[in-house]
Amino acid sequence: MQVVFFISSLLITLLFFIYGFNHYYLLYNARRYQAPDLPDDPGTRLLVSIHLPVYNERYVIRRLIESCTVMAEAYGIGKVNIMILDDSDDDTCLEIDRVVDEYLRKDFRIEILRREDRSGFKAGALQAALENTKEEFIAIFDADFIPPADFLIRTIPYFLKNENLGIIQSRWTHINRDYNFLTKAIALGIDVHFLVEQTGRYAAGCFQNFNGSGGLLKKSAILQAGGWQADTLAEDLDLSYRMQLQGYQVIYLKDLLCPGEVPPTIPSFKKQQARWACGSLRTARKILPGLLSDPGVGKKQRSQSFIHLTGYILHPLMVLSFILTSLATLTGLNDPAVTRLNNVFPVQGSLFMAGSTPIITLQNMVWVILFPLIIFCMVAPWMSCLSTLKAQNFSPARNLATLFVLLLLGFGLSLSNTREAGKALLTDRIWEFNRTPKYADLKNKQDWRKKEYQVSMDLLWIVELLFLLAGLVTIWIAIRSSNFPVLLVLLPFVLGYAFILLFTLMQSRRPNV
Repeated sequence: MQVVFFISSLLITLLFFIYGFNHYYLLYNARRYQAPDLPDDPGTRLLVSIHLPVYNERYVIRRLIESCTVMAEAYGIGKVNIMILDDSDDDTCLEIDRVVDEYLRKDFRIEILRREDRSGFKAGALQAALENTKEEFIAIFDADFIPPADFLIRTIPYFLKNENLGIIQSRWTHINRDYNFLTKAIALGIDVHFLVEQTGRYAAGCFQNFNGSGGLLKKSAILQAGGWQADTLAEDLDLSYRMQLQGYQVIYLKDLLCPGEVPPTIPSFKKQQARWACGSLRTARKILPGLLSDPGVGKKQRSQSFIHLTGYILHPLMVLSFILTSLATLTGLNDPAVTRLNNVFPVQGSLFMAGSTPIITLQNMVWVILFPLIIFCMVAPWMSCLSTLKAQNFSPARNLATLFVLLLLGFGLSLSNTREAGKALLTDRIWEFNRTPKYADLKNKQDWRKKEYQVSMDLLWIVELLFLLAGLVTIWIAIRSSNFPVLLVLLPFVLGYAFILLFTLMQSRRPNV
């Protein structure tokens, strides 16, 4: 049993080390980011189609269409066609009809595309729109976004100078960052992606991804890459990798800001994260075999693509490390009298055990050597967070609560995202695309309760409760045996599971409502 625990923990720790060290690699390259020079605009206005995929968005649809008409007016009404891809089955359809009629009377080019069913979900809607689009350039915005008026003016000129350019991605910002403690933490997490990960990959010359909204794409490049495909829940990530494997380039414009909403409740955030986790790992399963064996892809691109596409595998690893640590504590395999290095890292709870057998001596030597590197990479995600706060002139001291909530989210969502990892990697089923509810213009902290589209309770809360109880029992046993170092491992998990479970129960709609 000691050997099994040692080898399992060592392998998991090494994987954590790889992903942690990558934060430093991206941080280093993010500082070297230089925005591509904006070509001189010769006055040419290429034809553009704006695609707006919509499914039951009564609260935000008018705002979205209005912002797109402002953008079209700034660029040239005659050069822009706005296409609303409406899969709605509620009164959103009526609101769309009213708004579209208003702007048709103002001579805007605007139309509605409705399908007989929702097959393929968002990818299916985008593919249907693609097949009905004459324009060569396509801008895509999700329902909760408010694209800036100069979006097309600042992006189209790049395509005039580079025929190999396939995608331009803008940086997301957040309309409702300061709504509550959760939106502040989620916004910071997304900021890390756009200010460290996206920026660092672009500066390093690695593969980029289209984020599904706030981007401009070339139609012919989409078609050459195989179009929008619905076999993953991350059609944006999937397509952007396929386009780059076809030789097309992606430009990331860090200074082109595209505001959108972040989820204001735990259930809606869990739903969003579940889709991203399942989608990215399903994309990894689909794309990586061909990418890693492609002789035209360099070693740097291969390694970064692997880390990028498999990032959500960290959540199953976290759950496994919690289980290993708990079992080691419950079975007495970790002795509190052994070195204080014991249990500092989440997967080390079982590694320093009493006795003087060769395996014990070996494992102690290994962990003493690796300990400095482990600590170095443990703090890597927080270095990314601090760098992101600094880049936006936010005070870290004033955002300690936000950082703490982000910590709780990271540990607490590990169970939910582990389920999604299993769905992505262990099944061939095409899972349903569950949209993230958008509410718009929330002022009071409880305004969301008055809105439709509440997320229903699912049975995962039972698993979360069981893990919480197991963690509490393990903590009690650790305290009774004076095994205090193991608390450094268990407490973040237990607090995270308690946080997620509490707000899931408080903020979910009951099934009978």
